[in-house]
Amino acid sequence: MAHINLLPWRETVKQRAKTRFGIHAALALGSAALIFAVAYFLINDYKNYQQRRNQFLQSEILVLDSQIAEIRNINKKKDEVLNRMKLIQALHQDRNTAITLFNELTQRTPDGVYLHSVEKRELTLTINGRSSSNNRVAEFLRALKDSPTFAQPELRNVVAASANDRSIPDADGLGYDAFSLTINIVPTALATGDTGGKP
Repeated sequence: MAHINLLPWRETVKQRAKTRFGIHAALALGSAALIFAVAYFLINDYKNYQQRRNQFLQSEILVLDSQIAEIRNINKKKDEVLNRMKLIQALHQDRNTAITLFNELTQRTPDGVYLHSVEKRELTLTINGRSSSNNRVAEFLRALKDSPTFAQPELRNVVAASANDRSIPDADGLGYDAFSLTINIVPTALATGDTGGKP
């Protein structure tokens, strides 16, 4: 008698196939989930690292900004000090210049010449005064020309005194001829203090 299998073998095969498929799908899903989780943690860790790095850079930038601001403040104070030093040097030089100029003018002014005003603008002097004669003015111009402190004396004008004024000259030379002249200052003479004596 032939052997007949009455069991539902086809259903069994299908069930086994479904089971294998479920296992494979679960393994695939688990692997995907694991990979996703690892990738998520790696990306999150890198993101945190980048954030910490950015925070560090920001803190360093703030430190550098404060240092730059401090350097600018120091440079500003340095410029202020340098400007003050230049001003002090200029004032000191002007003081020495005034002393040198007046000493030289005193030595070069002949008798009979009275200086009423001396105005300095940069390296030019404008001198207004009075003299007993034109010869005295000419003598004064020659003395200034021979001075190492002055250069290029130029007579601007001479106003003769009236006959009445000449008859009663006073100590200020008001009865004398009025004159005006300009003269240049030699910077090197001021710097070295080189002044000549009265010829």
